[in-house]
Amino acid sequence: MAIFTNDNKQLDGSSSTSGGATIIANGTRIKGEINIECRLHIDGDFEGTITSKDTVMIGRSGIVKGAINTNALVVAGKFIGDSVSNFLELKTHGRIEGTITTNELVVERKGVFIGESKVRDGKGSREMSVKEIIKDTDSKKKD
Repeated sequence: MAIFTNDNKQLDGSSSTSGGATIIANGTRIKGEINIECRLHIDGDFEGTITSKDTVMIGRSGIVKGAINTNALVVAGKFIGDSVSNFLELKTHGRIEGTITTNELVVERKGVFIGESKVRDGKGSREMSVKEIIKDTDSKKKD
């Protein structure tokens, strides 16, 4: 079986009382839409839309093409598309191509990001581009 849910283990193997994890295994190819409330770990290929209230992890062998809207996105494999998240971490050798909108961005050494990054303001209602943030920072320095 290529897709499964583990209700009592987190992706790191420790026990969890808050839901479980759904894993799309290496060698699995899926097209479509995923709406999920627990953690999602992708080691296979997925094309489509993912909406998650928890964490989406794209493993080293994982490839995702499409749109992701999640609380936290961790990319160790390859992601092509647009994402909106509160937290995004691009791991070593991970690759993102597209537009990301996040409150917090962490890029590890040798992570590759090609595209556009937008940051939500503190209220979460308005997105600011990196150019707007630099302009805003420069104007505050002059004051």
